Amino acid sequence: MDRAELTTEQVLKRDIPWETYMTTKLISGTGLQLLRRYDNRAESVRAQLLDDDGPAYVRVFVSILRDIFKEETVEYVLALIDEMLTANPKRARLFHDKSLASEDTYEPFLS
Repeated sequence: MDRAELTTEQVLKRDIPWETYMTTKLISGTGLQLLRRYDNRAESVRAQLLDDDGPAYVRVFVSILRDIFKEETVEYVLALIDEMLTANPKRARLFHDKSLASEDTYEPFLS
């Protein structure tokens, strides 16, 4: 199948080596914990996590897009964000949370 034809569902079936990224200091221990809680969970679980601590998840997703350049991982995180916003477009406000004021949350999307 042509890579351009991959669906979000197909991308999210990938197994991403989050622990390896933490070992190589590309993600923090906290980031790894958040990813383990969120990754491969039901939409209802993810929704609750985003309601409880959405800006922390946005921070992790954006930092991965900023620091990791492996195509499969970037596609995976973009698929997570797409799924998050498709389920509830109002979650876009999480990218504007005051706790993220010191970060340029849009920069990875523009690079």
